[in-house]
Order: sequence, then structure tokens, then C-alpha cells
Amino acid sequence: MQIAITGHTSGIGKALYDNLKVDNEVIGFARTTDRDINYPSRILKECKDCDIFINNAYDGWAQIDLLYALVYHKFKGKIISIGSISADNIKHNIFPYAIHKGTLDDANAQLYHMGMKVTCIRPGYIDTPRVNHRTDIRKLDVKYVVEAVNWVISRPHRVKDITLSV
Repeated sequence: MQIAITGHTSGIGKALYDNLKVDNEVIGFARTTDRDINYPSRILKECKDCDIFINNAYDGWAQIDLLYALVYHKFKGKIISIGSISADNIKHNIFPYAIHKGTLDDANAQLYHMGMKVTCIRPGYIDTPRVNHRTDIRKLDVKYVVEAVNWVISRPHRVKDITLSV
């Protein structure tokens, strides 16, 4: 199986990449490898034959723009976006990350209801370098996100979303 993943050099993306490359052909896209999600045309060319696209990297609106670019360019495989339950707190906190992830949730829901093969996995805090400084919160092990992605990949049918929290 051919799988493309954004943000594959750290955090959730690295855990997914390391797990999936064992049995699959995996293409990684990341700023650190000059394959940035802010320039989707290159990504679209390189992943057009992939069976799965994991939309993991977060960079403001770029994650949402990439999702729509995949659909616009008629990507045929499953698209799995990594969202966040922080989107549920938009009413209580105004900060860009939650707003972007809320928009990603809405975009996935819209595309799902249009019949697209999209899934949004919405984890809570994950024990990754991005939040390792936070000692005031409970964090999930990244393995739960990896398990959820593998489960979605293995399903022959569409899965709308999965929420993971402690």
C-alpha cells in the first residue's frame, strides 16, 4: 500500500511514519525536508497514486487548504486528517490552533457528507515534544493515535471521525 503523510519528522507524524513504513511504501512531507504543506502542488504530484493520505502537519490554514486541494484534484484514496479536541473549546478560548482545528473538523464533516473517503481523528493532548513542557495535563501516548489510524486504514468502509481522550 502507498501512503503519504505530512509532518512525518516529529511528534504524531513521526510515530505514524515509523509504524506504517514497516509494511507499506510511505512518502513523507515536512518543512525539514523541503516538502512543505504550504506548497501543495508538489505534494499533489507526488501522492497522486497513493492509497492513503494522512493530513497530519499543522501550519495554520495550510492543513485545511491541503485537504481541499486533495479533493479538488480528485485524490482517489482515503484521507485521514489529524484534528484535535481543542476544537471543542472554541467557545471558551480564542486561540488560532483551536479555530484551525475546528475548521478542519467542519471541512472533514462536509466532505464526508458529500460521500468522500475522509476521516478526522481528534486526539486530546498527546505526549509529544509539542506539549512535553506541560505538566498540568494528562496526555495520551501517541500509540493510541497510531492504533486509530491503522484501524481506519483497515476498514473497507468510511469512518467519519474518532475522538481520543484521557
